[in-house]
Amino acid sequence: MLAGAEIRTAIAEGLMEIEPLEASCLGLARYDMRVGHEAYVSGSDGKIDVANKGLVVIDPGEFAVIVTRERVRCGPQIAGQLGLSSAYARQGLMLLSGPQIDPGFEGRLIVRVTNLAPRRVTLGYEGAFLTTQYLKLAAPVERPYQGSRQGQTGLSAKDIEATADPESPTLGGMVKSLQTLARDVSSLQASVRAMAWVVGIGLPLVVAVVGTIVGLRS
Repeated sequence: MLAGAEIRTAIAEGLMEIEPLEASCLGLARYDMRVGHEAYVSGSDGKIDVANKGLVVIDPGEFAVIVTRERVRCGPQIAGQLGLSSAYARQGLMLLSGPQIDPGFEGRLIVRVTNLAPRRVTLGYEGAFLTTQYLKLAAPVERPYQGSRQGQTGLSAKDIEATADPESPTLGGMVKSLQTLARDVSSLQASVRAMAWVVGIGLPLVVAVVGTIVGLRS
């Protein structure tokens, strides 16, 4: 795994690229990718112009697709690994994207997250949210990546179609359903406790009062 200084060296030697390179995002053994110009959140009408709006708001149970600010290129001897920033993981975000950047890949990263917390999570434009680590292979791979994601610069219809389809269940939707179910169960438990009080205390009291009235009339 490359240390921060080694990432700089690999870039200088042309083994990889990170553009634009922000010095404050370069850690001891990582580079923190930032929130880019567009995103999509389940339930919204369309893409979010994050550069103009300034933030991405993910409500509890919602699913988001986010483009990174940086474009990355991994040469045939470099592979990358993805992880969510610990600050956002502690808030309840969960990363749903694949864990690896293949040797030969070039383009902006498009990542998927869902909010498992009971409160909304906000990501600011150009805020660091995704950790990337890089490994130098013993030798270049024979067939560098040339898949459909090569050269991607932003969200495509394919990136958001499953999230936008109301007939297609998502993890975010399932989380919302579970949260609603939990509230319904809690409400039911309260009703059962109230009924138990009526049956256990209120009903005997009513019987006693009726008995007293009958006794007085006798």
